[in-house]
Amino acid sequence: MQAVAAATIVLLFATHFLTTYATDLWFYNDDDYDKHKTFKRFNFGTSQRCYNIADCFNNKASSASWINAPKAAWLAFYDDEECSGTQYVSKTTPSGEMKFAPVGLDNKISSFMQWEYATFALKGFVDICNDAAILTINATSNATEVGDAEAGYEFI
Repeated sequence: MQAVAAATIVLLFATHFLTTYATDLWFYNDDDYDKHKTFKRFNFGTSQRCYNIADCFNNKASSASWINAPKAAWLAFYDDEECSGTQYVSKTTPSGEMKFAPVGLDNKISSFMQWEYATFALKGFVDICNDAAILTINATSNATEVGDAEAGYEFI
């Protein structure tokens, strides 16, 4: 009985203090949140790492949305690879959304980084494009012809 109680306490402690964050970030090719036709989803858990998107969604993003970012984090978006060039930083976490046109970055995003304690890519640079699929609305798909999970979407 005492072993079960001790194990429960250890599990609660570990769950509370060792929680890891995995931010979900979506880039969209339209800034109207009701008309998104193409999007790119990324899931990442490392802050202070620069994520390049030049190989899969370069200069296509008009807007972005995210969830599950650490509360103290900021998301920075850059118009050049390796988190360089013009940047815009959003302080809205753990979830938020933004349109790039008002800050002069519409269809110019090439990389992003989640900041927690610095503005530098202290944990390196990653080409994140190999880990996600671009989804495009396929107007010719009939929901009865494909599974519900894929209805209306075409993987590119």
